[in-house]
Amino acid sequence: MTLVFNCSVQRCPDRALDTHIYQAWQDPASRISFYNNACGQKSAIAKMEAAFGPVVVGEWSLATDNCAMWLNGFNDNLSGFPRLPCKFVKCADPYMGTEQPGTPVDPGKPMQGPYGTGMSGPSFGLCPVDRDWMKERNIETGTDWMRAPPEAPRHLDATDEVMTALARKKISAFSGIGHGFYFWNFRTELDTPQWSYMLALERGWISKGNLNDDRILHACHKEDEGLFVCMSTRQTESSTKGGMKYALGVEGVNSTYVDSLSGDALFDAADIVFSKFWEEHKGEGATCDFGGAAQLQEFNKTYDDDDDYYKDDDAHYFTKEEARTSLLILTTFGILVGGCFGFLMAMAFNEKFSNKVSRSSVVRRVTRRFTSHSGSNVRYTEIPEHQY
Repeated sequence: MTLVFNCSVQRCPDRALDTHIYQAWQDPASRISFYNNACGQKSAIAKMEAAFGPVVVGEWSLATDNCAMWLNGFNDNLSGFPRLPCKFVKCADPYMGTEQPGTPVDPGKPMQGPYGTGMSGPSFGLCPVDRDWMKERNIETGTDWMRAPPEAPRHLDATDEVMTALARKKISAFSGIGHGFYFWNFRTELDTPQWSYMLALERGWISKGNLNDDRILHACHKEDEGLFVCMSTRQTESSTKGGMKYALGVEGVNSTYVDSLSGDALFDAADIVFSKFWEEHKGEGATCDFGGAAQLQEFNKTYDDDDDYYKDDDAHYFTKEEARTSLLILTTFGILVGGCFGFLMAMAFNEKFSNKVSRSSVVRRVTRRFTSHSGSNVRYTEIPEHQY
């Protein structure tokens, strides 16, 4: 994007540029991708300020999906949106009273018309809201949340962690480089903190008052230092070739050679093309996605539990094998405890069972009578059962 203005500070005083920056219309991606995109806005804002003057982010939100009801129009939606299934909550009571037509929402009826070209609205008393973020199995790819149900179980819900980190990075860019911001909106009818400044404050996603908090000022330290590279997902050759052709086409480079590549040779070449394109265009808002063929990875980094970048997100480190092992241990322990408890109860309250166990050879008592010993040699005799 090239900005051309013929307006110096002296000839155009008391002016500011309003820009709107949202992530809600981006394709689903990992939290790393959203973080990098948020911090990458610093470059775009700095260019606008250099060309024009003060820049204010007049609209932004914490939404990372398109689920909010009527976001794209009343009872309507854009083609292909939302990208992922949405979470639903009980619809709010009508703020204009129950005398309005169609209010309150009838919990026994599906979505009512008139409709637009898409679908978004109350259905059976429930209204769509933003999806939850999940704690990740594989922190390098970070896409479990895209395949998971829209509402996360409490012990796997990472929404607070992701939203808090994302808010700090956005505010770091908007107030650290730009001249401030206006969150859209200050309050929402439904419980959607991603679009409500008041609810985001209540949830602790946005700091109250002090924007000079070190956690905000240094929120983009890894992104600013260029510690991420855009790499091929190394999954589907067709999508990889499509992403490469797009990037090379934008740069005006001949891409005919791409069709002759396959396997590791293709993916290695894609790593170079994707990373180079992303580095050159991320300041303009470009993301590392390329139709699902690429993802961001931290350069020369092995992830572990001590990594501060992911500790902030409370990432969930586990594998299927670990889950199976844990389940086996818990099951075995439960069987042992249950068996011991049942045995003790039977011995205490079932006289026949207790007598039978007492007479069994397995638990027959043996009394050892020490007659003599020398060093470590010990001799003993067994007293027959009828003598005790």
